[in-house]
Amino acid sequence: MVRLAEVVGVLVGILTCMSVHLDVVMVHSMRTPASISFWEKMLPSVQVIPETIKTSVSPVEGTATADEFAAIVRDAMSFPALSAKFCEVAGLVCDEDIVIHSYTIKTNASTTVALPMGGHNMMTHASAASRAMGITTINDFQLDFFLEENLVEGAYMHLADNLFDPIPLRAFLPSSVAKVLPALTTANLPKLLAAFAIGKNTRMAAMMATAAYLCESPALPGEQRACPTSVEEMAAFVASEVGEKVEVLSTRGAPTSAPTTTEKKAPVKVLSYKKRSLGEGKNIVVCHNLMFPSQLYYCHHVTGTKVVQASLGASDGSVIHGVAICHMDTTLWASEHPAFSALKIPRGAEACHWNTQNDLIWIPTSISATI
Repeated sequence: MVRLAEVVGVLVGILTCMSVHLDVVMVHSMRTPASISFWEKMLPSVQVIPETIKTSVSPVEGTATADEFAAIVRDAMSFPALSAKFCEVAGLVCDEDIVIHSYTIKTNASTTVALPMGGHNMMTHASAASRAMGITTINDFQLDFFLEENLVEGAYMHLADNLFDPIPLRAFLPSSVAKVLPALTTANLPKLLAAFAIGKNTRMAAMMATAAYLCESPALPGEQRACPTSVEEMAAFVASEVGEKVEVLSTRGAPTSAPTTTEKKAPVKVLSYKKRSLGEGKNIVVCHNLMFPSQLYYCHHVTGTKVVQASLGASDGSVIHGVAICHMDTTLWASEHPAFSALKIPRGAEACHWNTQNDLIWIPTSISATI
């Protein structure tokens, strides 16, 4: 009888988990998610919502599961088992030991460790090697710099990973949770770690520290920043900065996994290109994918730029439709910005960089998109 009771208990647990998943599926099959309806209201000119956004809509949006987790976060309670379960059903990535190479360095042939983030030296273990310059701005994630004058048909360019983004796509937080999540600051890092049951001496903790540091850092003169954790927050920021008549651009055709060593060494060929107008470049929003348990973007409203698009032929025969940003004046950039050493140019000179496949660029549609 005792054994039978144990079996019944296990079956009840399994059925409970299944009911949660079925509830989520039924809710989303019956109606348009509220976040998408909000998006369509704020940005009605975007006829095709980016796949990156659509696939990141929270699968628990509008469910009791979301409301229950929101209550836990709001009251700063810690229930690791419930946080782990929420991560699973909400499409988050809460793996404490996840390795993402853009956040790491190699200390030797067999050891990969997390970098010190934003000067806070939050490492995966005490013996981890340090880096002379920690990640202090979003630009420290940029690798593929080039000069606009070198973008010509038939030219070859070396790209670090053929614009592959090593940061996995996750689901955004449902609005009910995003509204009560502690602000993304380093002071709130312990609360953020507790919300997702992430240990403080883990790789994920180091990456969350980086996100908090970048999101709390002051904007440059004339720049506006936001780190949206929900679909609604992103739509609201874009609409407030660029207006409701916008077009979204993103890199397409990048590899779905990190290129091999051989592929990395092979340059891509510029098949064709298009340089968009300086007018629209005076008012754009660029959103960079950041690692966090839920989908998180670092969005900033930048000025004095030009958007460039190009078809790039890879060594495997595929074509990458890349989107790049050219910054016309880099005077306000830090002197140690990686673009200056990579391109051997002085501070203030024009510098361009490609955007990875999960980054988003928002431009106004009311301005002609010509050279």
